[in-house]
Amino acid sequence: MLTMKTRIILFILLLTSTALSAQDSTVLSPKAKKSYAIHNKGYFFDVGVSAGASFPKGVSPKAILEVYTTHGYQFSNTFSLGLGVSTYNTESIIAYLQLRFNLRKIKETRTSYPYISLKAGYSWSTWTGDTWGDDKGPWEELKLGWCFYTKEANLRWSVYAAPSLYQFSFIPKIGLAFEF
Repeated sequence: MLTMKTRIILFILLLTSTALSAQDSTVLSPKAKKSYAIHNKGYFFDVGVSAGASFPKGVSPKAILEVYTTHGYQFSNTFSLGLGVSTYNTESIIAYLQLRFNLRKIKETRTSYPYISLKAGYSWSTWTGDTWGDDKGPWEELKLGWCFYTKEANLRWSVYAAPSLYQFSFIPKIGLAFEF
């Protein structure tokens, strides 16, 4: 059963992405439909989910479910920079900066390509300690992924593996993201 805090965090993450997506679509004329076949310069966002496990030092492993969204600017079809927010099991909130490098030049004829993403940020716990945010610290992640374009749905999505480090915890995970 989801607690009220969990519902609020998930609602904020989804609302942010939906609002920005709607704003982006109103910029286009009613007849123009944005194609996600290539990464054009300008605003982008992605939403995703990943599953993994945390291996804190001296403690039993713990299953992790992450929900996140990143918003930023695509400088070329191979490089983007963004800011994002994420949550692990709704027990932490992570604010981060993301650098993403597509490892191939994206063309309309290419439907898939590999990429690497570096994320660095700061995490605040929503549960641990006497007050909100007592358990906090730096967070890093290296994401290795493969991005796909589905022409019929005009949809860009990716799968990835991402080892993360938070304080002295190693968190390997796999995930799925949708890119807009």
